[in-house]
Amino acid sequence: MLVDIFGREVREVKVPANTRIADLVKMLGLRVSEVVVSVDGEVTTEEELVRPGSRIKLHSVVSGG
Repeated sequence: MLVDIFGREVREVKVPANTRIADLVKMLGLRVSEVVVSVDGEVTTEEELVRPGSRIKLHSVVSGG
Protein backbone atom coordinates (compact mmCIF):
# COMPACT_ATOMS: atom_id res chain seq x y z
CA MET A 1 0.00 0.00 0.00
CA LEU A 2 1.11 3.56 -0.59
CA VAL A 3 1.38 5.99 2.29
CA ASP A 4 1.75 9.74 1.74
CA ILE A 5 3.93 11.06 4.54
CA PHE A 6 3.32 14.75 5.21
CA GLY A 7 2.95 15.48 1.48
CA ARG A 8 6.73 15.15 1.09
CA GLU A 9 7.24 11.45 0.51
CA VAL A 10 5.17 8.54 -0.74
CA ARG A 11 6.34 5.22 0.60
CA GLU A 12 5.19 1.72 -0.32
CA VAL A 13 4.55 -0.32 2.81
CA LYS A 14 3.58 -3.96 3.18
CA VAL A 15 1.45 -4.64 6.22
CA PRO A 16 0.07 -7.91 7.56
CA ALA A 17 -3.66 -8.51 7.90
CA ASN A 18 -5.34 -6.91 10.91
CA THR A 19 -2.78 -4.10 11.19
CA ARG A 20 -4.08 -1.08 13.08
CA ILE A 21 -3.36 2.50 12.01
CA ALA A 22 -1.24 2.91 15.17
CA ASP A 23 0.88 -0.09 14.16
CA LEU A 24 1.39 1.35 10.68
CA VAL A 25 2.51 4.70 12.12
CA LYS A 26 5.01 2.92 14.38
CA MET A 27 6.28 0.82 11.42
CA LEU A 28 7.13 4.10 9.72
CA GLY A 29 9.20 5.18 12.71
CA LEU A 30 6.76 7.86 13.84
CA ARG A 31 4.83 8.48 17.04
CA VAL A 32 1.06 8.26 17.03
CA SER A 33 0.89 11.48 19.06
CA GLU A 34 2.72 13.38 16.31
CA VAL A 35 0.43 12.55 13.37
CA VAL A 36 -3.16 12.68 12.21
CA VAL A 37 -4.05 9.96 9.74
CA SER A 38 -6.61 10.16 6.97
CA VAL A 39 -7.83 7.11 5.10
CA ASP A 40 -9.51 7.73 1.76
CA GLY A 41 -9.79 11.42 2.66
CA GLU A 42 -11.42 10.90 6.07
CA VAL A 43 -9.62 11.42 9.38
CA THR A 44 -9.53 8.15 11.30
CA THR A 45 -8.56 6.87 14.73
CA GLU A 46 -5.40 4.97 15.53
CA GLU A 47 -7.44 1.88 16.44
CA GLU A 48 -8.96 1.45 12.96
CA LEU A 49 -7.67 -1.43 10.87
CA VAL A 50 -5.74 -0.73 7.68
CA ARG A 51 -7.84 -1.80 4.70
CA PRO A 52 -6.19 -3.08 1.53
CA GLY A 53 -6.29 -0.56 -1.31
CA SER A 54 -6.91 2.42 0.98
CA ARG A 55 -5.23 5.75 0.34
CA ILE A 56 -3.44 6.72 3.54
CA LYS A 57 -2.04 10.15 4.24
CA LEU A 58 -0.18 11.25 7.34
CA HIS A 59 -0.47 14.85 8.48
CA SER A 60 1.91 16.32 11.05
CA VAL A 61 0.46 17.71 14.24
CA VAL A 62 1.54 21.27 14.83
CA SER A 63 1.36 22.80 18.27
CA GLY A 64 2.70 25.89 19.81
CA GLY A 65 2.04 28.55 22.30
